[in-house]
Amino acid sequence: MNWFLKILTGHGEIITVPDVQNISFSEAKINLEELDLLAEVMDSSAYFENFEPGTVVQQYPSSGSLAKAGRKIQLTVNRHRAENIYLPKLIERTLKRAVIDIKSRGLRLGKIMYKPDLAEGIVLGVMTNGELLNAGDLIRKGTSIDFIVGEISGPPTQAVPNFLFMSLKDAVNIIEKSDLQIQVVKGNYLDSNNIIIDQNPIGSEGILSLHSGAIVRVWLENNSQN
Repeated sequence: MNWFLKILTGHGEIITVPDVQNISFSEAKINLEELDLLAEVMDSSAYFENFEPGTVVQQYPSSGSLAKAGRKIQLTVNRHRAENIYLPKLIERTLKRAVIDIKSRGLRLGKIMYKPDLAEGIVLGVMTNGELLNAGDLIRKGTSIDFIVGEISGPPTQAVPNFLFMSLKDAVNIIEKSDLQIQVVKGNYLDSNNIIIDQNPIGSEGILSLHSGAIVRVWLENNSQN
């Protein structure tokens, strides 16, 4: 059998490939050469946050595989420094979307700070190490990104008027006397005599349920003119 294997391989030995991941390239090279295997860098352009700089993060063939003596073992080595990337647009995104965007680019989520604002759950600012960032800034992979996020704070101060079956003109007159806003979702808003057939949120019957500046959305009866 040994004679047969020598003919097949052209060498005197078949070797079990050792595991050289998580050690430095120089150490991996020594370990492989001791078994009559050769180390070859396949890629050193990527940065992996969970590995120390300069260590082997992947190998081919994998550990436990059989290889002929003299076989080259291809190694992926972690860069010593992470590469720079351009910061994506994060401001005015929802926090959930912004977190997905930074993680997909190799950035880390840092602190989340909340600021009173009607834009509930929307990113108002982006920082790292106390410095404000803008979309397009060059930043190193693995950097921790802090977010300033809008949050409606304090108790509600406004009751929601009941606009159902009221003309748009009358609704506007009422809304102007409050700290609310009105928005026509559907219908011909150019004709202020059109009747409101639906609204969101619904009238709160005098109960304070909105914060100042909130929007009441309405639908008008003559939708066919849009």
